[in-house]
Amino acid sequence: MLLALCTGMLTVAAVAQNATAKQDNEDLSLYRRALKYSDLSSAAFALGRYLHKGGDSTFQDTLALIYYNMNNLQGAYKLAGEINQQNAKNVTALSLLADISGRAGEVKTSLDWYEKLVVLSPEAYNYYQLATKQFVLERNLECRQSLQKVIADSAAAKQQKVRLDVGEGYGEDVPVLAAAMNMLGALAYKEKNTALAEEWYTKAVAVFPDFVIAKQNLDSLKKEAAGGKPQPAGKPAPKPAVKKG
Repeated sequence: MLLALCTGMLTVAAVAQNATAKQDNEDLSLYRRALKYSDLSSAAFALGRYLHKGGDSTFQDTLALIYYNMNNLQGAYKLAGEINQQNAKNVTALSLLADISGRAGEVKTSLDWYEKLVVLSPEAYNYYQLATKQFVLERNLECRQSLQKVIADSAAAKQQKVRLDVGEGYGEDVPVLAAAMNMLGALAYKEKNTALAEEWYTKAVAVFPDFVIAKQNLDSLKKEAAGGKPQPAGKPAPKPAVKKG
């Protein structure tokens, strides 16, 4: 009788386990299908349910990216923070924390995250983003060093793009290499070295001939030489893509 009872309990447990596994597979299937059709709301629901039931925790950063792409920045930031507490070397979480805090105007906080990020992911794009924070905080030497790292990785920096704000609601996607050269020009201008500033702006346009901001900066230098006032500009607005599981 005892053996029969135990056998029955094991059978029930096995059925329950199989049902859970089936539901997990259905959640992941729904998640992938939703991504296929760019249905981020359904993808987030399915993946959230999967994780809530104890699914593979490596999908957490994927969910955070989906929140980000849904413009749920608060949710993405909170989840990225939880991931970072569990694993301080998770690059996706660090990228989100750095980017979202920067978008919120928390420049120092964003800089701190980017400093951690470039150690683990020393890409030209990340060094450029770090440089933008250093530029705002007037850490000119550190900013120049970060930008030189971008230029040293010129092959990758030509391929990676950053979105810059031209003004009046318009933006342009610029190779990171050109953006770094433009910022080096802005640094030179801040130090009243207009000749070097012009050299860097010219190099930026050579890399990306349609670079509106760099052209504006060159025009500003010419106007200043003629007695006008320069108006250098350009703000980054990156957006990572959804990572598909």
